[in-house]
Amino acid sequence: MAAHTVDVVIIGGGPAGAAAARLLATWGHSVQLLTKTVDRSRSLGESLPPSCRKLFDLLGATDAIDAAGFLASSGNTVWWGDQTTRTASFADGSTGLQVVRCEFDAVLLRLAAEAGARVVTDAHVHDARLAPADVPPGPAGATVTYAIADTGTHVVEGRFVLDCSGRAGVIARHGYRVHDVGCATLALTAVWTRHDGWDLDDDTHTLVETYDDGWAWSVPVTVSRRYVTMMVDPRVTDLERGGALSACYEAELAKTVAFRRVLDRATRETTPWGCDASLYHARTAGGPGMLLVGDAASCINPLSSYGVKKALASAWLAAVVVHTSLTNASLAAVALDLFNQREREMHTALSNQAARFFAEAAAQHLHPFWTGRATSAELSDAPDATPTVDIDALRRDPAVLAALDTLRRGAAIRLRRGDHLRIAARPALTTREVVLENRLILPSWPDTKQGIRYLRNVDLVRLVELAPDHRQVPDLFEAYTRRCAAVSLPDFLGALSVLLAKGALRHDPT
Repeated sequence: MAAHTVDVVIIGGGPAGAAAARLLATWGHSVQLLTKTVDRSRSLGESLPPSCRKLFDLLGATDAIDAAGFLASSGNTVWWGDQTTRTASFADGSTGLQVVRCEFDAVLLRLAAEAGARVVTDAHVHDARLAPADVPPGPAGATVTYAIADTGTHVVEGRFVLDCSGRAGVIARHGYRVHDVGCATLALTAVWTRHDGWDLDDDTHTLVETYDDGWAWSVPVTVSRRYVTMMVDPRVTDLERGGALSACYEAELAKTVAFRRVLDRATRETTPWGCDASLYHARTAGGPGMLLVGDAASCINPLSSYGVKKALASAWLAAVVVHTSLTNASLAAVALDLFNQREREMHTALSNQAARFFAEAAAQHLHPFWTGRATSAELSDAPDATPTVDIDALRRDPAVLAALDTLRRGAAIRLRRGDHLRIAARPALTTREVVLENRLILPSWPDTKQGIRYLRNVDLVRLVELAPDHRQVPDLFEAYTRRCAAVSLPDFLGALSVLLAKGALRHDPT
């Protein structure tokens, strides 16, 4: 069986696979994407927050997605823990999207094909054989065997393979995946219609309601059509004893208060269907010539409505790592480490968010469904996380305020590099590649080995380099703006004050 070779083989045609394929093809790589035929009758409705638009822009997909006519949403309405109605609109009047996944995925697949990716539909992957594990990170190679009903078995070889197959985990399930104990969850879904409105303040909102041993979740995809999902533990339902799925769905819905009111005059249009929604993560999200992307790497709780956003962000990161490895082999190991780090960070941040939701519900419902999840979803930190700086805290920091006062009162400055400051290269991301950039490394700020380069758009490394050569703050500001991107004087003074307060610079007036 003859094989043909491409730069990248992508398994899975969901948002992660299609987005990675489009980016890599746009950047000049040969890409083959293998995707199964979608069962449209079991496609889900999903919420996309307004922040997804930045990723749409990065993909060059904004116009096509806007043209698809998906329902715009202004926010969420929840009954969390009790029956208090909490309505939250997105900030600054921005809007998210409510989409039927098969329709949204089709837009992204079409864009991937238009960019030059070869999209193979109705492809069933039988085997993905990776290069030996002891080869250096980078384009090590993989051989993928797949079948198409009309044409038989085929083989494609890629310098990289991306597992974007979601929960199926074509590669991920072979020793990479860890299932989160205590979080077995089954999503029971049906489609409802109501043509006279939903008796809500805003019919475009995503709805969430908790009850003693589960929660309900609803996404509108038109003004009259909603997906309504019951999230349950399958181990404590009649399904474990052979009960009918429809009867289980109706029994769970009967436990709600707000949802029963919203659906009072609605019609259930479909027979309920179930899909596994249990949580998991991967021990590692990447190795030589292979990356686990999106839901293949980890499944987050749908409470966040960040599932598609996470998939798109993971796809962009994977595309950057692959592009870097294929064009600059010297940075392949650095790029792979960065991918694993960022995937851990993403999963940890969203898991921590879910843990807070679970704990809040557990305090109200006092049921094992919630207390078990609150216990198993312990808050944790990703190792060496990307630094996040609390600007408001810095503005209140007495040491920073004292440094600012010193700068304002002093007739002259005599700044030198701090005794404990190091400047070292660390990996960073541009739009399409991983690079090494110099960063400030201090013993206690920020709280990460990754160091820091920018604060309020001020280049801290360049500022530390320039500071010893100037005796007046205005002269230092002028020199900085000549050599770097323009910044405001307040941001410049703030950054200089932080450098003094944190020990990156010392002021020796005598």
